[in-house]
Amino acid sequence: MSDYPILLQLQGRLCVVIGGGPVAIRKARGLRKAGARVRLIASELAVSGGELTDVEVVIRPYSAGDLQGAFVAFAATDDRLVNAAVVREARQRGVLVGVADAPEEGDFTLPALLRRGNLTVSVATAGGSPALAALLRDRLADQLGPEWATVLEIAAALRQKRLTLQGKTEYNQAILRRLLEGGLPDLIADGDASAVDRLLQTLFGEGCTLAQLGIRLAKGMT
Repeated sequence: MSDYPILLQLQGRLCVVIGGGPVAIRKARGLRKAGARVRLIASELAVSGGELTDVEVVIRPYSAGDLQGAFVAFAATDDRLVNAAVVREARQRGVLVGVADAPEEGDFTLPALLRRGNLTVSVATAGGSPALAALLRDRLADQLGPEWATVLEIAAALRQKRLTLQGKTEYNQAILRRLLEGGLPDLIADGDASAVDRLLQTLFGEGCTLAQLGIRLAKGMT
């Protein structure tokens, strides 16, 4: 049975990480980037507490009750018994839990992520091989450069201005396909704003330009 992919909105929500090693610290930092309130509980840390910006660090062992109020928890210690105890508490409280050393015991696994602005590409292996997921992510990174952040901005602006049709998925995909076949990513990467404008006007008529969409090519692309 395959996993069901989902993106969680964690802004302002409490997420608890149990463990202080590199894996736990990586989880804590990732959660902060998503806007979560992060509490990390560990007997000791692999880094100084000052390196965990905006993370509530509690230096002591895990104890029952630490997941109270949590939306998501991570069991990321190097102690199997402690991780199992975290899972039991999560089950009792209805908290989503990820388990570093036994993914099959948790509710989810984390994919390897490639981010280009608001564009997120994830590669998952159901916990089977995180290393393979990371390698595939890196291959995709070679093909999807930073210009794809602007490609998404343009697609979103066109959708917002209803230059593509709401609810007309096939039509919208055809329009976006023509933009891509017209070389939009390469034009952005080259910083050729005039050529991007010409492509937009070809498809959407005069007046449809980057400026009209409120988009400026990112620094380094001009």
